[in-house]
Amino acid sequence: MNDIKTCCIDSRKNALFASYDIKDPGNLKTIEDFFKRVEDFARDCKDAGDFEAKFATSPLSQEYMNLFTQIAQTECTSEGVAPSNEIEEEYTVADEMRDDAERAVRRRARQDVEDVARRTPIIGDAMTAKQHFDLFSKFKKNK
Repeated sequence: MNDIKTCCIDSRKNALFASYDIKDPGNLKTIEDFFKRVEDFARDCKDAGDFEAKFATSPLSQEYMNLFTQIAQTECTSEGVAPSNEIEEEYTVADEMRDDAERAVRRRARQDVEDVARRTPIIGDAMTAKQHFDLFSKFKKNK
């Protein structure tokens, strides 16, 4: 297998072992089995770029993320590391923050496009007429 593809796989494995002190034999076996399947998957890819693109959309990617949760639930409770439910809450907060930022960017982009369109003579007049029609339609529906 290509050295770069091997490096991609090893970096994922190293991230897992750097995040947790994994001692449970069951977890070690699960990790070993998972990375054997990832290596088999990588063999079918022509290069590292192809591997990364296909891995990102494959079920293996989600399974890799699930390994972190599984290991957190079994390895972290005895050594003072955050229990898994706190880790999931952190991801939830991060997800909400990301979603809020995405909505703000989309809203701002849409507003910028509308502002440019309003300043364009023919398009601006058409938009204004459509907005009046939409506003009238809303009042008509409410009655």
